[in-house]
Amino acid sequence: MFDDKFFDNWLDSQAQKVMEQVANGQSISSEQMMILLLKAQTNHFAHLDIDLRNEMKLLREDMDKRFEQMQVETAKRFEQVDKRFDQLTSRMDHFMIWSFATTLTVGGIVIAAIKFL
Repeated sequence: MFDDKFFDNWLDSQAQKVMEQVANGQSISSEQMMILLLKAQTNHFAHLDIDLRNEMKLLREDMDKRFEQMQVETAKRFEQVDKRFDQLTSRMDHFMIWSFATTLTVGGIVIAAIKFL
């Protein structure tokens, strides 16, 4: 695998040599211009990498917040559904009690009517 540190050290030393030539007012060759261009691109890529990592971190945090918010909303909805089921179960229980009581009452009336008639 390519060693980035070795390349960075070499590029830094070469760019420093070229910058010293420019500072001394000497002309530089096309190859030396390419070294400066490569150094500038390397710096640019490094800054882009940092910016991209920070942006991805922010996106991940935002996504985590959204998932937490969805989880809270989903929990609230399930609680509402549970309350509705509890109400429905209570109503069904009351209906069954009234139905049983009505059946017993009507049965008692029918039996009483048969006995007295």
